[in-house]
Amino acid sequence: MTEETQAPRRVKEPPHRRALAASVSGQALEWYDFALYGLAAAIIFPRMFFPDAEPVVGVLASFATFAVGFIARPVGGFVFGRMGDRIGRARTLMITILLMGIGTMLIGAIPSFESIGLLAPILLVMLRLIQGLGIGGEWSGAAVLVVETSPRERRGFLSSMINSGEYVGTLVASGLFAVLALVMPQEAFQTWGWRVPFLLSGVGVLICWAIRRRLEEPETFTDAISVVEAQPTFMQSIRAEGRHILGIIGLRMFENASAYIILAFAVTYAESVGVPTSTTTLGVSLASVVAIFLIPVFGGLSDRIGRRKTYTIGAVFLILFFWPFFLLLDTNNALLVWVAFGVAYGLGMSPMLAVAPAWFAELFPTRFRYSGTAISANIATVLAGGLAPFIAVALMAMSGNLVLVMVYLVALAVISLLAARLTPETAGSELR
Repeated sequence: MTEETQAPRRVKEPPHRRALAASVSGQALEWYDFALYGLAAAIIFPRMFFPDAEPVVGVLASFATFAVGFIARPVGGFVFGRMGDRIGRARTLMITILLMGIGTMLIGAIPSFESIGLLAPILLVMLRLIQGLGIGGEWSGAAVLVVETSPRERRGFLSSMINSGEYVGTLVASGLFAVLALVMPQEAFQTWGWRVPFLLSGVGVLICWAIRRRLEEPETFTDAISVVEAQPTFMQSIRAEGRHILGIIGLRMFENASAYIILAFAVTYAESVGVPTSTTTLGVSLASVVAIFLIPVFGGLSDRIGRRKTYTIGAVFLILFFWPFFLLLDTNNALLVWVAFGVAYGLGMSPMLAVAPAWFAELFPTRFRYSGTAISANIATVLAGGLAPFIAVALMAMSGNLVLVMVYLVALAVISLLAARLTPETAGSELR
């Protein structure tokens, strides 16, 4: 018996499988951290870190620290985008996961204002900045890694799972937070129980680290850096790819704003018309579950009919459904409220979210792919997502109804649909 028959050769694992596991787990951890911070900023941090402020001022100060993370994202996108294009996608994603996870874990260890005074909120802001920097390079790096390792005909389907991972993390965070708040005495939860989910972020970091430490750089990237000819400078790349950067910013305006309108403004609006908090919270959770399963469906559809058509289906449906969406909330009927959130996310948000990783990454050449995706996606997040709930609240206060809010959403939809029309179709194309 030969040595070959005694020890069969081990079949090498397809590179996209480990890349997908590394990217989806990282997105789950990112949104676990994001959701935890949002919940704690609303419930815990005003009392823990701003006890001397008036209640409203304390909440505003707490949400200001939440906004700091959005401000840091474009900086993180620039820094880690450049790093990913120079030293590699896998190495850079090791750094971003550490920044996100360790930043979250340390937030759970910050002493209260009563213990260390002003240093407590200062530490909170510093760690939130670290979180934001890491997040700025995480999603784009995950998208690029999966796209560069996936079969061309399945890039849309496989890369869309990255965004499904976001909602897995959100559900785990909100569920864990809710369970602890339910089973623990209120004083104990507000004193130390809230820290447990933050500290558990360290477990997520270890899992992601174990997956990512065995990652290999995509062949597309290693081939590109082996070319000895002079590469374009960063500014030359910005000028050459400016049209695609603006295109992605335009595409994300309606998609990103709509996500925060549904998850933040609509929740506040529902409560203002008498819908119980438990009903809206469950509605958001159900919408997340729907999105987890439908995003890959639309990702696969984009491989067959194209990124542009799939995105347009979602954008057109959602802008037509927004008015019925708010009317369903007005009914104060739990079942109809759940239907409203589920349909808005399942048929409106899911198609737009599904195409984003593949479409954005496929637009750029290899040596600028990480930078271009990170810079454009994070700029749009600040311009659209971070400001949308505030703008919607202000517009409703001005008019006393939803008319101006709908005008705002229609304007964003027009921008995004125009951007979709002008942005090249990339499904099935060779990576540049």
